[in-house]
Amino acid sequence: MAALLSNLNLRERIRKALPTSQVLKVMSISTFINTFGNGLFFTVEIIFLTRSVGLTPHQVGFGFTLAALCAFPMSVPAGQIAHRINIRKFVAISQTIQGIAAASFIFIHSYSAFLMLTISVEILVSFTQTFRMVLINQVGGAGEERVSFRAYQRAVTNLGIGMGTAFAGIALIIDTHASYATIVVLNGITFIIAALVFLKVPYTGSEKIDEEPRVDDRFIALKDKKYISAMLLNAIYSSHFIIQGVALPLWIIRYTKAPHWTISVVFLINTIACVLFSVRASKGTSNVVVASKVFFKAGLFVAAACVLYALAQGASAWAACGLLFVGMGLHTVGELLGSAAGWGLGFGLADERYQGQYQGIWQMSWSLGGIAGPALITAAVVDLHKVGWLILGAVFTVSTFLFIPLVKSMKNRHHSHLA
Repeated sequence: MAALLSNLNLRERIRKALPTSQVLKVMSISTFINTFGNGLFFTVEIIFLTRSVGLTPHQVGFGFTLAALCAFPMSVPAGQIAHRINIRKFVAISQTIQGIAAASFIFIHSYSAFLMLTISVEILVSFTQTFRMVLINQVGGAGEERVSFRAYQRAVTNLGIGMGTAFAGIALIIDTHASYATIVVLNGITFIIAALVFLKVPYTGSEKIDEEPRVDDRFIALKDKKYISAMLLNAIYSSHFIIQGVALPLWIIRYTKAPHWTISVVFLINTIACVLFSVRASKGTSNVVVASKVFFKAGLFVAAACVLYALAQGASAWAACGLLFVGMGLHTVGELLGSAAGWGLGFGLADERYQGQYQGIWQMSWSLGGIAGPALITAAVVDLHKVGWLILGAVFTVSTFLFIPLVKSMKNRHHSHLA
């Protein structure tokens, strides 16, 4: 009897965890398929590009940076046209082209071909992400519901990448050109399948295709200096993702006594927590005053994690593991809170009449973090060691604190939900 009740409780929890909105269901399935492929490719990309294609790590790094620079301004025109197109069709077309381009990496044998493909994919990704954010704004409800919609998508993203990463481990074990090439092709296929699924997003009647905007309104978001200031602060905060993807693995391998498998464990801690708690962490952040305070808390958690990462240097192997695990736990809390606050501010500080333009601007924060973050954060950790970590902690603390006075200064604008 106890076992039966336990099974029923588990089923009930699973049922409650699944989305009831048909729009959210379809978008989540599409997101999972696409991010599963992303997880596949992210795991093997540097190995494939250096060993199979013959590029140097510096060439790959420069190519990614150049692609990010080229894609950086594209979210602005994407936001401009988002309200005047059929977003479903454009996202599906964009993802299909991305899939073909992603699979085509198996055919490249020159640096110029690598640059062309990488830049093309990044530009398409910029357009696609902006279109998806505008669609979430249109169909995801308002206020708390809209932020929760975005948080659920984030949880699905982490689940997909995590499972893709685990599956790609098979290719790492086989460790042949064929195994890595298979992963590259599978990644391309997931883009195309995700595009076909995305076309099934049901029409809700809440989306609208606007008329051509007046000339004076075309760049109204670019003229909003305070919103741009918020975007720049978010760009600084978003660079903490570089710690997880680049700086921390490098730190663990080169400067601590922790075993290399520690990297997998800290990633697992982050992935599981983000899958389980993204929606819960988003509660209340649709109020931008609350979101600004939550952002500061996020900065404090990430700063505390930086201190623990620094202390891992010179500690014994097991002590280093403990510091790194607890540090990633704190870091993940900061990520969850900061992401939720960022969604709340990105939507809530925008003029509802021009959400397409504003979401295009907000997407630029992630691009900026990806452009400047890798070099600056890696230099801080590699060149300054513990001092570098402390500087990073201070930067995250100050930048997130500045959201509080910035949002207060925006209280008398057109946003009725600021108070």
